[in-house]
Amino acid sequence: HNLTGSGGRCCCFSPDGKSLAVGLNDGSFLIVNPDTLEDLVTFHHRKEHISDIRFSPGPGKYLAVASHDNFVDIYNIMSSKRVGICRGASSYITHLDWDKRGKLLQVNTGAKEQLFYEAPRGKPQMINKSKVEKMDWSSWTCVLGPSCEGIWPMVSDVTDVTASCLNANKKVLATGDDFGFVKLFRYPVKAKYGKFKRYIAHSTHVTNVRWAHNDRLLITVGGADTSVMIWTYEVDGHKQTRQYESEESDFDSDEDGGYDSDVARENEINYTIRALATSLRPMSGIKPHLQQKEPSLEERYLASNIKLSLKLEDKIFISLTKILLFKILETKRISQDMLYADFPLMCLYH
Repeated sequence: HNLTGSGGRCCCFSPDGKSLAVGLNDGSFLIVNPDTLEDLVTFHHRKEHISDIRFSPGPGKYLAVASHDNFVDIYNIMSSKRVGICRGASSYITHLDWDKRGKLLQVNTGAKEQLFYEAPRGKPQMINKSKVEKMDWSSWTCVLGPSCEGIWPMVSDVTDVTASCLNANKKVLATGDDFGFVKLFRYPVKAKYGKFKRYIAHSTHVTNVRWAHNDRLLITVGGADTSVMIWTYEVDGHKQTRQYESEESDFDSDEDGGYDSDVARENEINYTIRALATSLRPMSGIKPHLQQKEPSLEERYLASNIKLSLKLEDKIFISLTKILLFKILETKRISQDMLYADFPLMCLYH
């Protein structure tokens, strides 16, 4: 499909795998045949880019489309009509998830709001936070709420944790962040600064993470490095010895029951200061501001003109002084010999 000028932002397969929904940067989205990429239907109701898009579970009757216009639109795929709008968010939508019945939507926003809406009409719902974890969700890719509070670093912005995904058995939560790290947490991560395993492969921020259907693979997508990484997940006690290019955190995992973490050390790291303080090459010699500057050709020319000007002014001054003294001689009748003998003295006196 030709996406020139709009560009794909997010995508999602229907539960039966026969349709692929793609959200675009211009606020539109389309549904295509995944085999031929032939357009099946296209909608354009928003101006800002589509940030997330999800089919409802089961038959996939509904499609929830989140945008940076602060709305979530709900479409009926069978009738190709918009049937609901989720309003009330005070900032752009970042993540959304369906419950297993296809009757409720969980929404995260750029203002760190965790909102809930009835589907398909989009009516806001008030749900006690303690009940959210007990609810049966079709997926969990949101990054806010008590059950994933511990995924956030001590000092962080709302965009620092870009993506999350809970595996099928609801025991391991994978996250990607703006620092290029892929992390694994034991779910739920209720306490602040939860323990984790950290892996490094992406050279820039991680834009999305997803588990495969059988939880054996984790797929992560990079931003500026335009890369897709595929990770194998091995359950504790069934690990194979392999040579890994990525690195885990520095402590022995056995001490922490399998989930090691350098949380305390990471909380003290200022990534910006660390990057600026790192010396790229050894420094030697005199610092530029302490070096003696060699005068330029223009500066030498100006200096010589100033000297010539001063010499000329001196000559004029001496000539005028002599004329003045000769006038004094005529008036006071001082001898010419006396004038030249005591010339400095007379200049001083007169």
